[in-house]
Amino acid sequence: MNKDPAELNLAIFLTFGTQACFMSEPKNIHLLYISRWYPTAADPMLGLFVRKHALAAAEAGYIVTTAYATPRTGETANQGSGYEILHEGRLTEVIFGYNNRGIFRGLRQAAAWIKAIRKAAEINGKPQLIHAHILTRAGLLALFASCIWRIPYLVTEHWSRYYPENLQFKGFFLKKATQCVIRHAAAVTVVSKRLENAMHARGLKFTSSPVGNVVDTALFHPEGRTLTATPRILNVSCFEEKSKNLRLLIDAFTMIHKQFPEARLILTGEGSDRDSTEKYAAEKNLPAVAVQFTGMLTGQSLAWEMKQATCLAISSNYETFGIVAYEAMACGVPVVTTDVADLKDFIGERYGRIVPDGDVKAMAEALAEVIEKREEFPVSEMAEAVAQAYGSRAVTGQLNSLYQVILRKR
Repeated sequence: MNKDPAELNLAIFLTFGTQACFMSEPKNIHLLYISRWYPTAADPMLGLFVRKHALAAAEAGYIVTTAYATPRTGETANQGSGYEILHEGRLTEVIFGYNNRGIFRGLRQAAAWIKAIRKAAEINGKPQLIHAHILTRAGLLALFASCIWRIPYLVTEHWSRYYPENLQFKGFFLKKATQCVIRHAAAVTVVSKRLENAMHARGLKFTSSPVGNVVDTALFHPEGRTLTATPRILNVSCFEEKSKNLRLLIDAFTMIHKQFPEARLILTGEGSDRDSTEKYAAEKNLPAVAVQFTGMLTGQSLAWEMKQATCLAISSNYETFGIVAYEAMACGVPVVTTDVADLKDFIGERYGRIVPDGDVKAMAEALAEVIEKREEFPVSEMAEAVAQAYGSRAVTGQLNSLYQVILRKR
């Protein structure tokens, strides 16, 4: 297969342009994280789950450096290229912003990733292991770097592009490149069994032990949980109708509003379809206070909103993990959700309700049942189950065990 010029550029640089940077071994084990998505000042939510994995690895005692290249957009589009270096404990974040206007965008992108990887090595030395998140670009970068540095790499997949409802995994060369990355990886992990099965259905063959995303149980916990007299149905999403199917949730809420006229539907987040979602809700002729749009909430503001909720509602057509469901349950809040990711196995009948995809009536009936039985859900048990499965300590242990197996084999 002919190499893309950008790929050749990366390989040449890693061969000849970084030798001086990698002469000395660090005192501790250095992990390099390369991810297609990563949070920045411009988009603090993009790939936040990857940053939480990096923090979990750092918590296990590793020196962790993330390398990320992002094009300048919006108000910064005309600014020159430059680094942002951030430090938090044993985690160092290297974010290289670059101007991606004009021709030769592929080369500009490759050069930007080269600079981010080089800077990561300059700061913390040659890594002993590379952890690539979100195929395929990050996997190719990890593959090339591992060949030059003679170190192993592993990949973790989070992307929903393999699902038939969102089939973006297309093209002969993309599939071959992805298969190559997976074949040479020391390990492959995915965030849910359903995502793994979707990847297998697309012809990608591997064996994986799922490693879930990290739930911040220091932020999301039952303390301060309040069951208000007014039923509050909360949804937290990116307002992208193709995947989140918020119209189904609005339709279901409309069906139960006569039974619970004081109920509120709280829609939290931002996204490309927010305006059309607001318009759709307005067409239902519900009272003005019935459906509320809060905008983006993060941190303590989001945790507070969850703790006031009667339940969290997810109407998605597909999810890879469903982090907001686990964050809600960590707060002791039951979840009503369509059958997406691996939520069905965790929630069952004890922590909420599962409804068939696209079934408005079933969603309405489940919401009504949870409202009526809202005091019956085991708050502490729910929160403890999330902590044991996906709390920082749990995922830290999973990652550490995985890294140690790979490093011992090396």
